[in-house]
Amino acid sequence: MIPHKMSDAHRRWVWFVDSDKGLAALLFFLVLYVFIIYPLLGGEAMTGGAVSIFFSLILVAGIIATSTHHAVRVGIVILAVIAMASHWLNVILGGRVDHMVSAAAAVLFFSVQAWFLSVRVFGDGAVNLYRILGAVAVYLVLGLLWANAYLFLYLATPTTFQFAPGSQAYEPPVSEMVYFSFITLTTVGYGDITPLHPFARSLVMLEALVGQLYPAIVLARLVTQYQGNPRRA
Repeated sequence: MIPHKMSDAHRRWVWFVDSDKGLAALLFFLVLYVFIIYPLLGGEAMTGGAVSIFFSLILVAGIIATSTHHAVRVGIVILAVIAMASHWLNVILGGRVDHMVSAAAAVLFFSVQAWFLSVRVFGDGAVNLYRILGAVAVYLVLGLLWANAYLFLYLATPTTFQFAPGSQAYEPPVSEMVYFSFITLTTVGYGDITPLHPFARSLVMLEALVGQLYPAIVLARLVTQYQGNPRRA
C-alpha cells in the first residue's frame, strides 16, 4: 500500500511540474516578493531571513515553471543553486563584493529564466489562463532582472545614481532599486532617482522600451488568442 501511495504522490508531482500550473505558482511568489515583502521589509531587513526565504522560493518556483525539458531544467537548477548560494553567502558575510556577486548571479538567473519562461508561455499548445499568468510572471521577472543590474552598478560605483533628498532610506538601496526598476518598466518616472552613468542610462532606456512594447504587443496578442480559443479552460 505504501509504495502505491508514494507512486501516486510522485505522479501528481510530475503532473504539476509538467503542466502549466507551475506558472501560476511562480506568479504568486513574485507578486508577494515584489509588492509585499520588499515594501514592508525594506532596508536592513533585506539581509534578514524573510526576504531571503522568499527569494529562495522564487528560485524553486522558477525551476518548476521554466521548462518541461529535462536538460533545460538541469541548467536552470545549476543557475538557481549559484544564485541561491551567492545570496545566502551575502546574507551571512554582508560585504560589498559578496553583494555584487549575489546581484550578478541574480541577473544571470533571471535573464535565463525570462527567456525560457517566454519559450514555454509562447510555445506550442493552446493558450490557457495559466499561460497568461506566466506571461505576467515574465514581466515581473524582467523587473527583478533590471533591479539587480541597477544594484550591481550602484555597488560598483555609488555615484551611478542620484537620489532626491529623502528618497534613499537605506544603504545599500536594494529596495530602492527594485522600486526604481518597476517605475521605469511601467514608464511612470517620478524623478526621485536619476541615473547618471551612461551605461545606467542605456539600461533605463532599454527597460522603458521593453516596458512599453511587452504589454502592448506580447500580452495583448496572448489575451487575444485566449479569447479566440473555444477550448480554453
